[in-house]
Order: sequence, then structure tokens, then C-alpha cells
Amino acid sequence: MIGHYRYWRLKTKLLFLTLFTSALGISLVCISLIFVENQNYRRQLESELHVIAGILAEQSAAALVFADKEQLTSIISSLRRIGTIRQACIFNAQGVVMSALESPVKRPCPNIVKPVKEGFVDNAYRLLIPVTLDNETVGQLFLTSHLDSLRNHIRTFVLITTVVGAVILLVLSFLALKLQRIVSEPILTLSDTAWRIARDHDYTVRAPVSGTDELGRLGNTFNEMIGTIEQQNRRILESRDSLERTVEARTSELSMANRELEAFSYSVSHDLRQPLRAIEGFGQALEEDYGDQLNEAGKDYLRRIRAASVRMASLIDGLLVLSRVSRQPMESEVVDLTGLAREITDELLNIDDTVPTEVNIQQGIRVTGDSRLLRVAFQNLLENAWKYSAKGEKRLINISATRAGRFIIVEVQDNGVGFDMRYVDKLFVAFNRLHTPAEFGGTGIGLATAYRVIRRHKGDISAVSEVGKGARFRVRLPVSRN
Repeated sequence: MIGHYRYWRLKTKLLFLTLFTSALGISLVCISLIFVENQNYRRQLESELHVIAGILAEQSAAALVFADKEQLTSIISSLRRIGTIRQACIFNAQGVVMSALESPVKRPCPNIVKPVKEGFVDNAYRLLIPVTLDNETVGQLFLTSHLDSLRNHIRTFVLITTVVGAVILLVLSFLALKLQRIVSEPILTLSDTAWRIARDHDYTVRAPVSGTDELGRLGNTFNEMIGTIEQQNRRILESRDSLERTVEARTSELSMANRELEAFSYSVSHDLRQPLRAIEGFGQALEEDYGDQLNEAGKDYLRRIRAASVRMASLIDGLLVLSRVSRQPMESEVVDLTGLAREITDELLNIDDTVPTEVNIQQGIRVTGDSRLLRVAFQNLLENAWKYSAKGEKRLINISATRAGRFIIVEVQDNGVGFDMRYVDKLFVAFNRLHTPAEFGGTGIGLATAYRVIRRHKGDISAVSEVGKGARFRVRLPVSRN
């Protein structure tokens, strides 16, 4: 029962503690009274026996001197009227029994030549005193008193004490039941108020407070705390409304910015392409129709103009793709990366097969994401690997995957020229290139596009490399739910 004490109600705990303490106190008082009464009654019994023995010794002194057994028997027979005397023996000076009052169990008188045990011995009180006449010992008197009266007295005393203690405990229980409410009621009221506030989230509720003691201060402090929470909650609601209005305004501004960006993309796609096509077209016509009239320097300038226009068109295409992957709505589905990578590498082989190429793709790679955006990302990663491994004797590209909890790590590794890890922070930034255009072509937008696609899929991308030993790109994507 005590093990479940912490689960009791407060009223039960207070009542139990009060009754337990009262019962313990009453029990200790009763035990102390019984012990004291026992000691007092024993001393009283011992005193009475000494008085009786003194009287008998005084009456039997002359009879012992004259060895008058009849007188001694008459004296000692008077003890029969005293119910506590179990045995009485009168000895002469030589220790011979002159007269005796036998007990019902007919115990013989002790041999007083040897030391005799006196006091409370064997459930009786034993007393041996000298019988004197004119300060001369003429014999000995031995008395034994049984303790039945002591036991009966103590038994009665214990019964009375127990009844009185029980009555007192009942009275205290009634008083404790009434008085514990003085302490428990304010606390229980406070607890009910707190429960009601937590249930209804109504911070206008206040706990009733009575008195200025510790419980009163507790109630006032609780009400002040609820008042503070109410004010904070009001400010939070006001801040939330303000934040919602701000978010709505920012959303409107963002929508307008997206529309402007779409208009800009349309302008870039149509308005800027037309002059570039004109530059390219007239440059080609100039080279074909008037090429023989130009010297080598003029022809070189013309080739540079045409190459710059082609590069500008590629930059525009890259910007449009980068903008599109950042704004395009995502459609989540299960994507077969193995098949996707196979399609991309087949297309690259059809475009450029000048270098012996070996492509190893792990089977069964599946992720969850937008198939169009993931194709853009891995198109850029594989084109990057394809381009930078084109100067070796053999192109080797490995695509593998490993499971990591709810994600899958896809690695694209090549044996190309690699890069210096000191510049890895610039790798996924648009228009940042770690090689010159003379070494490798490109716009510097491909890896930035791949980075944005992977981040939109709640994944991440990183790269490790060593100059001259290829590069390894690690893409972390959510695993297919299937």
C-alpha cells in the first residue's frame, strides 16, 4: 500500500499522515503507561510483602526462642487469608524448618544453608528475612508470593488503556477529517483551476484565494502567473496575425516577382535570341560570300564573333534551365535512376564516341522525386564526367548506390582530370569554373543546376577529387517508398 502512496489523493495523504502520527503517538503513550504501571505495581507488591514479613517475624520471634511449633503454626496459618501468599516457611537459627504454609502444589521449603534466590524468580516473588529478638537473630522467615494479581492488574490496565486510546484515535480521526480540509481544499481548488485552464486554454480563469498564509500567497502567485501567460498569449496572437499579414504581403510580392521573372525569361528566350540568330546568320553569310575577300586576321575575327554568339546562346539556355528548375512545380513519384542513367549515357555515346568508353551502372537504383528535374540533374553530372574524362586513353564512369537509413547515396565517379579540393566551395556556384574555356568548354551553370535540383528534393550533393585522378560526386536522395 505504501508503494502506491504517490498515487493517493492529497486529502487521503493528509488524513493518513495525521492518523498515522496520532496512532503512533497514542501507542507510544499507552506502552509507556503500561510499562510504568507494571513497575509501580511490582514495587507495591514488593513493599506489601516486606510489611507482612516484618509483622510475621515480629510475632514469631518469641515462639522460635521457645521452639513453640504450635504457636508458630497458628501465626503462619493467618497467612491463608492473604491470597497472594503461595508459600511461607519459618526456620530456627540452625536452618531447620519449624513451621510451614504449604502451597497447593506442595513445594518443599528451600534449604537456607545454601544461598537462596530472592526477588522476582520463576513467576513469583521470593523473600527471606531474619527473625530477631533483642537484636539477636533467632531464625529466618521465607515467603513466596505469586504474581497472578500483577498479571490480572496489568491485563486490565492494558485493556482500559487500549479502549481509551482507540476512543482518542476515533476522536482525532473525526477532527483530522474536518481540519484537513483547511489545508487540502485550497490546494485542490488550485489544482482544479489549473486543470480547467489546461483543458479549455482559457487564461481568463482565476483561482479563488482566501487568507494571507502560504496557501494564499501560492494562489496569488498562480493567478499572477496565469495573468502573465494571458498577456503573452495575447501578444503571440497579435504577432501571429501580424505575421500572417506580413507573409501574405510577401507572398503577393513573391508572386509578382515570379511573374516578372517569367516575363524576363520570355524576353530572354525570344527577344535576346533573335539578335543572336541574326549575328550568327549574317556571320555565316559573310564567311560564305565574302570569305575570299578577307585576310586571315579578318577570318579569325569572324570566327570569334560566331563562336561568341554560340556561347551567348548556350549561356541563355543555361540560365533558362537554371531558372526553370528553381520554379518548376515538383511531382513526386518513384524514379528508376538505373534506367534514367542508362538513357543519358546512351545519348552521350551517340553524340561523342571518339574515346573508348566503359560505363558501369548499378542495377535497381530507385528514389522518390520529380523525374524531369532528376533527369536535368543527372544529365549535367554525367555530361560533366563525360567531358572531363575525354582526354584520357579510356573513359571510365561508374554509377553506384548505397542505402543510408531513409536515404540513398548515389555516386557518379569518373577517371577524368579531377580538380583541386581547395576550390571545392566554388564548384556548385553558377558561372564559376575550375578550368579555362580553352581546356574544356561549357557555361559553368551545369553543376549549379544539379545542386538546385538536389536541394529541392531535400537532399544534398558533394564532391571529392584529386588532380589527375578523377572526381566522385555523392548525391543523397530520399529512398523510394516501394
